Amino acid sequence: MTGDEYGLADVGDRVLLGRLEEPRTEQEAALAVVGDPHIATRSQGTYRVFHRTEQRLRAVIDDVNERAVDLVLFPGDLTKDGEPWNYDRVDALLEELERPFLATPGNHDLQKCDDDHRCPSATAFANRYDCESFPFHREVGGIDLFVLNSAAGPDGPYAETHRGRISSAQLEWLDDRLADASVPIVTCHHNPLPVVTDPLCRTNPWRAFTMRERSRTRSILERHGVSLVVTGHHHLPSLVKRNGLRQLIAPAIASFPQAYCLLEIDETGTNVWLVSHATETGRAEAYDLAADGPPFWRAVLGITENTLTDLPLLYEPTQLDDAALAD
Repeated sequence: MTGDEYGLADVGDRVLLGRLEEPRTEQEAALAVVGDPHIATRSQGTYRVFHRTEQRLRAVIDDVNERAVDLVLFPGDLTKDGEPWNYDRVDALLEELERPFLATPGNHDLQKCDDDHRCPSATAFANRYDCESFPFHREVGGIDLFVLNSAAGPDGPYAETHRGRISSAQLEWLDDRLADASVPIVTCHHNPLPVVTDPLCRTNPWRAFTMRERSRTRSILERHGVSLVVTGHHHLPSLVKRNGLRQLIAPAIASFPQAYCLLEIDETGTNVWLVSHATETGRAEAYDLAADGPPFWRAVLGITENTLTDLPLLYEPTQLDDAALAD
């Protein structure tokens, strides 16, 4: 598979992942969402295509620099496993980014039980990328962006698991701040809405991709009418809506289909685009590595293929808008 059959043949090609009634704002805003770069300077192959991670992040940066983007959002897993040398490479690549950016850590960015190297703390991560301390709020155009850390709690990173959790302190902060937000978007690494539903989401390995205590998180988001939560973690493109809450998962940029997400928000709603940053040759390599990978990742590849053949995943026009489906 090269992506041509999905409309993603070459760098810069884009397809509509979804058209949303919310969020909407009179002050237009464009956000690029770059999922799970997993920069790995000393690793090769696997379904994560480690040997292409630097190339893919550079390609995303080059593409974003050519667009009128207000903010680039990295929802976690910037590195393979939090290695100092990989962080250094991320930093060097981000120096080429000409747009403002924010980042929140993923489970691979902070310390884990079996790491043989030292990883930064959540505070050090925030300081490294000028993101204040987690959680925090930023205004982007007319958007209220709330950035949470689902990879660590008050006692440190969740070193024993890939599953995320948003601490009680963060949820209390969010509950308080959302009361005054006019157009809120919430972002974290892990997914409050599971990709698969019961009972599959309770069995391994799918369980590793579910957020712990997610019902409390969802309750707060739904009570305040949060229209969109932006996440990563699952290495596939996804856009779903449940009980009024929409969840975007940005795919890992080196894995198939080698794309990032672009949100264009205005007074009529939000267009969510999947933007290619690879050629047919690069995408075919990523496809083959996933197809030859472990059973779980072959299943993820299958879900991704089904997703790409059924676009847009959501279409909620506030008015008939042919332009929303055009390139």
